[in-house]
Amino acid sequence: MRSTKAVATSMFVLVLAGTLLAWPFRQYFAGGLLFAACSAALVGALADWFAVVALFRHPLGLKFIPHTAIIPNNRDRIIEGIISIVKDDWLSLDFIKAKINEFSLIDGLASTLESENGRRELERLIQSTAATALSELSPGDMAHFVQLLLADNLEKINLPPRLVEQLEKLVKNLYADDLIRILLNWAMAATSGDEFERIVKRTLTRAAADYSNQGNFIRRIGKSLGESLDVLNYDEAARVLSHRINSILAEAQKPDNHYHIKIKTELQQLQIANPDEAALMLTTLLKNLAENETGRKAVTEFFSVFKAQFLSDQEQDMPMTRYLTNMVIEQINQIRQDEERKNNLELRIKTEITGLLEHYHFVIGNIVKENLEGLDDAGLVISLEAKVGDDLQWIRINGTVIGALVGMLQYLILRLV
Repeated sequence: MRSTKAVATSMFVLVLAGTLLAWPFRQYFAGGLLFAACSAALVGALADWFAVVALFRHPLGLKFIPHTAIIPNNRDRIIEGIISIVKDDWLSLDFIKAKINEFSLIDGLASTLESENGRRELERLIQSTAATALSELSPGDMAHFVQLLLADNLEKINLPPRLVEQLEKLVKNLYADDLIRILLNWAMAATSGDEFERIVKRTLTRAAADYSNQGNFIRRIGKSLGESLDVLNYDEAARVLSHRINSILAEAQKPDNHYHIKIKTELQQLQIANPDEAALMLTTLLKNLAENETGRKAVTEFFSVFKAQFLSDQEQDMPMTRYLTNMVIEQINQIRQDEERKNNLELRIKTEITGLLEHYHFVIGNIVKENLEGLDDAGLVISLEAKVGDDLQWIRINGTVIGALVGMLQYLILRLV
């Protein structure tokens, strides 16, 4: 707006200077033509400047001139008018309903999810929702809920073999790395601390004792001398060995580690020999989980590990997120291909949206009203001037140009007549 205002003001100064300079030469044709053009342009520029300024404030501070500072003096009427235009014309209930009915929700959603950005946004939504839910859930409460759910449905629990096969594929293809990581975390927790070192020490001590007892006199003498001279230091050996085991487990968590690759290869080569027996075993396991405290502790530990693993890795590409995203996209595409199912679902969704819209349409007017009423007179003037000020300055420019053309035309007509 500033550049346009500068142009309009410069043109005003230019025609004012032209009027003054042409005044002494107005009796000549060229001087008269220039004087007529500049004087008429000056009148047009002044009139339009007054009109533009009068919208927002009193020109030259002259408050006695009627119908000036129109916007501040009619603030309430303007606000009500804007609310009415937005609510009843631009975003009327009928208009929004028509736009909703025109739009194909399922096709639009499916097309959006076909793009990389759409898929990424869906993954981000699923991951954010899951992370929020998990952060609020207590593993103990979840275990209690699962145990109650299983207990209430003990007679109905009967896993089909087909489900077991699907679970096997899911674990192998989707969760191999995560399952290995969880198992390694458990192993690292179990092999850390003084208790594990004591177990290793007892194992080494027994192995050394068995070695000497099953051998000849030389073995027993060698063991005794080694212990006496502190060559066989079981404490140090247990500490070094436990630390080494922990280091190997930590390194094995990396996907490119050869131990990790070997474990994953072996896991993917495993195959359930008898799905029926496996389904029966899992069914029995689920029933046992529901019937004792040990089962509750196991479920609590599982949810604790899963929660910690998910929340710590939520910035990464999680398999669960990919799986749920693929499942959602697949379901939407299936609905999209079934015309009857798609139309019924769209009708239900649009009916719900329309019902909510009819109930809350008044909120649009309230939002506009709250935003506008938050502005005082000066704030309203600044806001409107920022939006339409550039166009208003063009009124001044056009008035100057049209005034000059009219002045020249009038001069030529009078001169020729």
